[in-house]
Amino acid sequence: MPDWVDWNLAAAMAFGLFMLYFVLRAFYKPLKLFLQVLLWVIAGGTMIFIYNFVGALWGLAVGLNVISAFIVGTMGLPGLGALIVLKYLLV
Repeated sequence: MPDWVDWNLAAAMAFGLFMLYFVLRAFYKPLKLFLQVLLWVIAGGTMIFIYNFVGALWGLAVGLNVISAFIVGTMGLPGLGALIVLKYLLV
């Protein structure tokens, strides 16, 4: 046996890799769902930002927050239309 091999360290690294594999496997679906929802929120926020940028020419704007971005991200253009209608009906 060579002197430079630390078998305790090698065993700990192997155990750590196995644990990392099992933890990632256990959290794969929830992490995938979280990333999907995050993508929806980013897409919805981008759509609202573009609407606010173009609507600024005519004095139109919708509040940009996480809830409105989620609504627009999941529903698409009908969600943006619903937010616009709700804003001007409730003001």
